[in-house]
Amino acid sequence: MRNTLWLNADVVTMDSAKPRAEAFVVEGDRFTYVGDRWKAEAMAGAGAAVVDLGGRTVVPGFNDNHVHALFFGENEYEPDLTGLDADGIVKLLKEWYAGIPAGRLILAHDWDFPSCPEPRKEILDRAFPDNPVVLIQFSGHGSWLNSRALAACGIRKGRPHRGKGVVLRDESGEPTGILRDISDMKLIPGHYIRMVMLRSYREPRLEQALASFARCGITSLQDNTWFFPILFTLARFRRTGRLSARFSCWGFGSMPWTIPLMRLGSYDGKWIRRGPEKYFLDGTFSTRTACLIEDYADEPGKTGMCIEDESIFRIVRSLARRRKQGAFHAIGDGAISSFLDAVEKTAAEIPGIEKLRFRLEHAQLISPEDIERIGRLGILISAQPSTLATPEKDEIILGRERAEHAYPYRSLIDAGVHLSFGSDIPGESSFDPIHSIHMAANRGGPERITAEEALRCYTLGSAYAEFMEGEKGAVAAGQLADFAVLSQDITKVPAARIKDTVVERTVVGGRTVYEIGSSPK
Repeated sequence: MRNTLWLNADVVTMDSAKPRAEAFVVEGDRFTYVGDRWKAEAMAGAGAAVVDLGGRTVVPGFNDNHVHALFFGENEYEPDLTGLDADGIVKLLKEWYAGIPAGRLILAHDWDFPSCPEPRKEILDRAFPDNPVVLIQFSGHGSWLNSRALAACGIRKGRPHRGKGVVLRDESGEPTGILRDISDMKLIPGHYIRMVMLRSYREPRLEQALASFARCGITSLQDNTWFFPILFTLARFRRTGRLSARFSCWGFGSMPWTIPLMRLGSYDGKWIRRGPEKYFLDGTFSTRTACLIEDYADEPGKTGMCIEDESIFRIVRSLARRRKQGAFHAIGDGAISSFLDAVEKTAAEIPGIEKLRFRLEHAQLISPEDIERIGRLGILISAQPSTLATPEKDEIILGRERAEHAYPYRSLIDAGVHLSFGSDIPGESSFDPIHSIHMAANRGGPERITAEEALRCYTLGSAYAEFMEGEKGAVAAGQLADFAVLSQDITKVPAARIKDTVVERTVVGGRTVYEIGSSPK
């Protein structure tokens, strides 16, 4: 097999034994040598292919710790309402859905309260009296419906909602059209079932997502896969050379019937792997459903949506008994504290729980006294720095003091907690690792970290989160040859300039899957 010699590089290896290098050799899908140019040339041999990087910076491929790849691809097929006010939303929907037949669902995503502070069903009723309208709030945990959609979901005045989540109502008891953490809407499942079950829906959406990830230097994805047909498409892409990122595929513990079906996938250990089981412990800040210890600053008397302690304990104990990693959506300090209580209780009964690397997904607000417990119990924090983009909104929701200590990356690193980074796309506004590293390194307050620490979280940290630190996360001999070529060294430029960095090439297993100026391969 022919070697490839990569020369004139500024390599940030993330390998503590050799932090920097100027050249490396790739044989097959792995690095065989990383170090100085002269030895690299000797190791590669006379017949090696040569790539001169012209002084560009090389970093390990970014490993996104939390994505919803199929649903991210779906976003390209729906209107994006980001940053629009109510008038702008209606205008875009009318343009996008011009000529839609009466009764057909109108679906869009990513509106939010800062730009659209007073959404009401009547706004959508006036614009679309003959169609059900469902607009998903950017977090994925809220939605804005018109009257036809509410009626189809059985939501009306005088009828209490008995399921999970919250129906917002005005003083008269009339539903406003805003739902918080209600996932049993009767309109959307049919749309999503078609997207998941039909190959003609799945493939273009996953291809769209993969192309976007490759452009940003992302070589590994820890994916909320949940439904087994997606595994068939990933395997088909792998066989035909179209899979441009490695997947860790998660089951959905909140739908137990889906877990056994995940065994139908074709796993190979390098490209497609079994990931943890995913569970929800609370909601989000923006919908005021994240579980807090103290009241929301702008909604006194409310602490969010909190799962019963006994339910959390049953989940944790079941995972521990089965020796299975769990990924727990927990944004508020109340949910995190209850989870740690459950882990401590389980650890007293079942030894070795720290080896399972239980994950707290998002963990946006953590009580200071719980950070020590997180480290002691071997819990991993899977964070998404793009959530730092709206500090003003956090201050309104949490109050100034809590907002200043939210997203406690500095405290977690100093405490020795394993911290990884990712995006939660499409649940957050950006999936670009450069943007996330910029946010983490340029935030205000005491929890700022360095660009090099943020890069480590996005590479080695994420590899550790999926038990793959021996295979990827560093540019080192023996590891998989997954890397990104950047226009500048994000660990050396002034922090304010990190955002100007461009991904010029993405390589997975020694194969270029993206190069600036050309189409993804």
